[in-house]
Amino acid sequence: MSHAICVRRCETATLDDVVSALDDALTQASLRRHSDYVSRVWVLCTPHFSSMMADVAQAAVTKTQCMNVWGGCVSGLVVDGEVTGHEPAIAVAVFGHAFETAGHEGQPFDSIRLQLSEHDPSAHTVDVAQLNEPGTVVHNADCLGMLSYGANYAKMPRLHHGRLAGDHLADTVLRVSNPLVLNSEGLEFLTDPQVVEESNGLFLIQINGLPAAHALRCPAEQTKPVGLRLQVFHAHGESWVPVMEIHADGTLGLAAPVVKGQRVRLARRTAQAIEREIPDWKTAAAKRFNNQPPAIGVLFAGFERSALCHETDQDIAAVLAAFPDTQWFGALGQAAWLNDGATLLTPPRNNRLSICLFNADHV
Repeated sequence: MSHAICVRRCETATLDDVVSALDDALTQASLRRHSDYVSRVWVLCTPHFSSMMADVAQAAVTKTQCMNVWGGCVSGLVVDGEVTGHEPAIAVAVFGHAFETAGHEGQPFDSIRLQLSEHDPSAHTVDVAQLNEPGTVVHNADCLGMLSYGANYAKMPRLHHGRLAGDHLADTVLRVSNPLVLNSEGLEFLTDPQVVEESNGLFLIQINGLPAAHALRCPAEQTKPVGLRLQVFHAHGESWVPVMEIHADGTLGLAAPVVKGQRVRLARRTAQAIEREIPDWKTAAAKRFNNQPPAIGVLFAGFERSALCHETDQDIAAVLAAFPDTQWFGALGQAAWLNDGATLLTPPRNNRLSICLFNADHV
């Protein structure tokens, strides 16, 4: 085996815990430090390790003799099939030279990129592919991204090429076999996007010649626990506006104004949203992997900052239960997105749960 994933909880956050996790990962992968080539090292930690991330990076480089160390602090990690963030935890993955992307010029191969950022990537040099979410469970994406910062927008350190990342983005790329990217919105969109015809300040009045509530298929009353949110599309992204009132004449009272000509649609959170999507995920995976369990799964989820999100950790548990024979490397942050090259496929959203399943058949 030329790769290994080691995830563990710790009683306290110490550098010795990081070193021990690195040692275990190297041992499991049967990679000898002085004779085998380590291509990539991933190190993710809960915020308890934020003050020592420079030392964490140095320890990873020293232990593995690999400068391609990527990672940083995230809100939570998937450990033993559960989500943890309130107690110290570490996730380490090491990959041998077969996972290296360099040296294969002119040869077709698949790869997956992971990104950690403290800013919305759509605000930078990223093209937006479309305003609608793709209508299929399978996404033609080659990158999973996640916003990572602490409460009140506090910075959480990120690692790039074996040192603290100085810019807003830290990424890593891995050569893989047969990747499959799947995505869950955690929401039920009630209609396709529609154009606002009449509004007045905080009141959305008419769409497509109908009262707004009727055109957007608004329920008769607010849904619980998070209520209804109006998705508003912009030239380079989206925003979310809570629905405050549903008037008898079909007018919607909003927490922020929308204007004529904007495209909008309603979304509501439903219980066990992920469970409605997992059967399609399993069908897609069975087809891609010939009814065999995929070897490795990477999970990125945005679960913070808003009630508009997957309601409980049970969504994560449902994903892991659907692929019990897959080895997982999972992290939670403020929002997650998907890219295809330099094109943003799905905007950063704090209710998004995305996974990439792949094999290591090329090893």
